[in-house]
Amino acid sequence: MLIFLIGYMGSGKSTAGKKLAKLLKYGFADLDDHIEKRSGRRIADIFAIEGEEEFRRLERVYLEKLCNLEDHVIATGGGTPCFGKNIELMKTSGKVVYIKLSAAALAKRLSQSDNKRPLLKNTGNKSLEKFIEEHLAQREKFYSQADITVNGVSLDVKELAQQLSPTQ
Repeated sequence: MLIFLIGYMGSGKSTAGKKLAKLLKYGFADLDDHIEKRSGRRIADIFAIEGEEEFRRLERVYLEKLCNLEDHVIATGGGTPCFGKNIELMKTSGKVVYIKLSAAALAKRLSQSDNKRPLLKNTGNKSLEKFIEEHLAQREKFYSQADITVNGVSLDVKELAQQLSPTQ
């Protein structure tokens, strides 16, 4: 079985994904890392040089490749489910889990992160929290299509693993 973790950037998809994969004895793949390794380019560079459209094209190509795996937890990028019918692909390929956090919680996490994210360069003079709030509102219709929604602040990975366990 494939398990796709979706949610806004900074929601903890990669961190939770590694723990979840270990508990389920599954493999783990981070879509963004996979794109960087396979394309030989950093995501920030793809965005800066070739644009978001090219990044989204590559994202779909590598998502399709990861859908051929078995027994894996896949942490997606924050925008992955929102483009190119990716949410439908993930739902037909496995279970989709939305790690949900408020804009305030995400802003706090992202402001403390040293990871420079391409989309946050577009905040202009809006506060980070206001930008996230507006962006999250646009993406929520995709995120809400997940099979399972969990609270990212109080996420219990062991409990999630039990919910997702194929023996349940």
